[in-house]
Amino acid sequence: MFSASQQSALSEYIAKFIQKAKNSQSDLKQIEIPASLIAHSDELGFKLKTSFGQGSRTHIPWLACLANGQGASVEGVYPVLLFHTETNRLYVTYGVSETAIEKFGHWPTQWPSDVIAQLSYFPHSKYENAKVLSEFDCSSNIDAEAIAADFLKIIHLFLQMLAQIPPDLGKLKSVKMDELTQQLLESTHQVGLSFSLNQINRLLAAQATKPFVILTGLSGSGKTKLAEAMAYWFSEDPRSQVCMVAVGADWTNNEPLLGYADAINEGRYCVPASGILQLLDHAQKTPKAPHFLILDEMNLSHVERYFADFLSAMESAEPKLALHGQGTLKADTLDVPASLDLPRNVFIIGTVNVDETTYMFSPKVLDRANVIEFRVSVDQMSAFLAAPTSASVNDLNGKGAHYAEAFVARAQAEASLDPAVAAQLQENLVELFEPLAEVGAEFGYRSAKEIARFVAIHRELSGDDKWNYKDALDAQVMQKLMPKLHGSTRKLSGVLDALDKFADAHELPLTQDKVKRMQKRLKDEGFTSFAEN
Repeated sequence: MFSASQQSALSEYIAKFIQKAKNSQSDLKQIEIPASLIAHSDELGFKLKTSFGQGSRTHIPWLACLANGQGASVEGVYPVLLFHTETNRLYVTYGVSETAIEKFGHWPTQWPSDVIAQLSYFPHSKYENAKVLSEFDCSSNIDAEAIAADFLKIIHLFLQMLAQIPPDLGKLKSVKMDELTQQLLESTHQVGLSFSLNQINRLLAAQATKPFVILTGLSGSGKTKLAEAMAYWFSEDPRSQVCMVAVGADWTNNEPLLGYADAINEGRYCVPASGILQLLDHAQKTPKAPHFLILDEMNLSHVERYFADFLSAMESAEPKLALHGQGTLKADTLDVPASLDLPRNVFIIGTVNVDETTYMFSPKVLDRANVIEFRVSVDQMSAFLAAPTSASVNDLNGKGAHYAEAFVARAQAEASLDPAVAAQLQENLVELFEPLAEVGAEFGYRSAKEIARFVAIHRELSGDDKWNYKDALDAQVMQKLMPKLHGSTRKLSGVLDALDKFADAHELPLTQDKVKRMQKRLKDEGFTSFAEN
């Protein structure tokens, strides 16, 4: 099952885990898995994962062997090394999930009784159902080879149990997408965040349509909080899967995002402190897990100057980001190639405020994104003022991780409309094309395709029995067609009148409200723009 070199790599990996578990001052990041172990575990149908706590250090760090699609927070059994920090003892155990969320896949849920009947339980209440095969005193010496040998005994049994499961049951169950939306909404409410089902639905549909979304609107209205909430909710390991970057006002190229070759030290690469390269590297190694890059205050600098490589990669059949031209360079924790793929499981969210310190987006940026506007209603403000709270997205860590693989799969799969809906959408888009074209704001083939894709995914997220075509159309007129509108009365009065009539005829409240506000500003100031301060 494991060659001598692979067993040696596993021993080294275990030794690093124990050393980090013993160090109370170390960070909570997962330990990098040797490439040879990743390749071999993929072949055998499992993955290795470590945890040192979320938010704060745990008393029981662990290293687990999990079936593909399985998570530590989902019911089932799996081999796991448990380290007791108070005694510096390492336990090789037949693990049992402690949280036991209803499983979304099929894997073993109990160990054979004849194997574990005579074994003792793990001596801590947190993992009290785990049975101990062996234990090791790691106070001074670490016998990683002996630990690895015992761990492999349990892994071998685990793989035998997986092999007995029929192939059609070994796949993840089909997750109901409308259930995903409702669960995220309820989770955000539980931690004190006040978002509507419509906002959640539009954000998820936009991210699954294309992994680049811009959130704009009133400062302090929750744009960044919603982006963080969604990212943390999906992520089992937010430290590796979520990267929040505050865009600087002095960014004139891609170096703050991607770094640069060291001009002084040959063979070295200067990695930016933002952590973006580490995020992309981790995303490549875990392609089924979603990763989130949140660019806060995205328009403090000209987006086209520092983000052009990403915009180009999104549209390319081979989405590569050029880093340097010198082969492979060394950084502290990374080997940096000349170019890096933009993984398809990376979702990018930019938050935007509009004032005298920020820049407008060009049409080529807006064409590539869904632009979701945030406003605070009277009811929302009234509810908040009745009980002001300070919400922590850390409380959402991994709450929706069992939906993560299904969400990535949905984002990467094709989406199609049934003929009746497709015909209706075609009629509506053709109706809007001419008035938009008169002011140079018409849409191209890419936008038309993405609108159709959004409508299909929006339907899945809403559920067939609850879905309303008008809600999806309203969202796309607002998010894809209107963001490019800005100009004087002479330029925009006609197209805004046409949009107002269209929204009224088709009962599109988001669009109509936005048009009314733009018309008012046009009347008062002689100029208006989709982006408002």
